[in-house]
Amino acid sequence: MALSHNNIEIITKCPIEERTFGSYPAFLIDPCILPLKKLEQSTVKGFGKYKTVMLSSPQILPHGHYARLIIAHLTTQISRRPELPSYVIAKSVSELFQQITGQDSISGGTYANFLLSLERVFDTTFTVVPTNKSKDRMRRRGFFAEADNLINDEYGIGYFNAKYKQVLYTPSNSFKALIADDKSIIPIDLRFLQLARAKDIVLAHDLYLYLIRRGYGREKIVFVPCGTLHKDVFPYLDRLALSRFKRRFLCALDFILECHPHSGIRLDKKDKGIVIPPNNYLLRGRGG
Repeated sequence: MALSHNNIEIITKCPIEERTFGSYPAFLIDPCILPLKKLEQSTVKGFGKYKTVMLSSPQILPHGHYARLIIAHLTTQISRRPELPSYVIAKSVSELFQQITGQDSISGGTYANFLLSLERVFDTTFTVVPTNKSKDRMRRRGFFAEADNLINDEYGIGYFNAKYKQVLYTPSNSFKALIADDKSIIPIDLRFLQLARAKDIVLAHDLYLYLIRRGYGREKIVFVPCGTLHKDVFPYLDRLALSRFKRRFLCALDFILECHPHSGIRLDKKDKGIVIPPNNYLLRGRGG
């Protein structure tokens, strides 16, 4: 289904009714360590309150809009049909691009960038290590699947084959086991990620995912200081001065709240942090 990005009204309808309800791995959200822009490095590490996550690649790490959209698409495929060993996800890479981005037309340069991102996503491996604060508490909070061998192991997304007029995705056993546990994934509206790409607001991807992560299924209001967001949640921006980070953060937040005005998410009165209510309606469109 092609989605028009010329009108923000695509967010008005419930993603479940529109069949745009998707999933994203929880371990990539807090901290959010997938690079925003191209980095000349093959590894990156982020330290969360209960876990440390490392991304590694034999090449340069994937980055930006496409990497996030591709990971969301693959995770959604597994979460919808966890019993399948592999998935025919498109008839060609061009069709896969259209499915993932919601964009009908594709130029040569755009295709090349998307294909490069696709290859780099599949080259990347993930290592998730619990901190000393409590492995059991991490499990209760839903970071991992039940399989013990997922903890401390390095694992990849799997591999894809784009031959014979089909794109076949075969997830790795460890990644599939992780995603198949519904406590290890975060529900998202895929249309919003597509819209954030169309508007070229990269930080909006991660902030949207983080806000859902912190509010979904919770019973209490959460307050997160700007300093925590800057240094811990979005560590790829920790080299920016706090004032510059806040400008980028506010731009992304304004865009999210324009699409979801009834979410209840807001800055505190002194602009020292963000207030996130439980079940904050980020999955229900404008209607709230």
